[in-house]
Amino acid sequence: MSVTDSFLRGEKKYELVPDQQIIMAGTTLYRIRALRDFGNVKAGTLGGFVASERNLSHHGDCWVGDDARAYDEAVVSEDAQLRGRACAYDRARIGDKGQVLGNAQVFEDGRVFRNGIAFDNVMIYGHAQVRDHGLAFGNAIICDHVRVLDWGQVCGHARLSGKSVVGGHEKVGGVVSHAPQRRPTGRGRGGPRFPSPGGRRR
Repeated sequence: MSVTDSFLRGEKKYELVPDQQIIMAGTTLYRIRALRDFGNVKAGTLGGFVASERNLSHHGDCWVGDDARAYDEAVVSEDAQLRGRACAYDRARIGDKGQVLGNAQVFEDGRVFRNGIAFDNVMIYGHAQVRDHGLAFGNAIICDHVRVLDWGQVCGHARLSGKSVVGGHEKVGGVVSHAPQRRPTGRGRGGPRFPSPGGRRR
């Protein structure tokens, strides 16, 4: 089991629960349990799953809750939240006060930070970012170097790639493509799960 050893047990805010594991494509993930109160989390609260303590910082109020999963080289840090059945993998970063909820997925080098929020069945990958109060929801796919920021919204079945920027309270929804859509190249160990037309996971 790979763990971060720079913290003494008394300084850690959570532990891995060895008898509560799941396997994803050959990778063992461990459910976490809070060791002390922080943010809205109370000591003893069971959280989601991580592959190791490198996936969730012991600093700040960040948390992986419910049945959410963080693995590979993904990191949840500062005051960020990964909840529901959301997944962060590959080299994803969820930081500051970013929130990834529902069935959202952030992978490859995707980022959600600075009060950015992603939920529902959103997929964020490539080097895409949702930040600065940006909002992504519905079945949207955001990839490449797209930036959703400054209260911008991407929703519905929008497909954004290339170097698009959505901001200034702009809302992009419906079936939209700002550039040819590509499939993700970084599959992580679990691989992306694409929503079916009805919005349910396959």
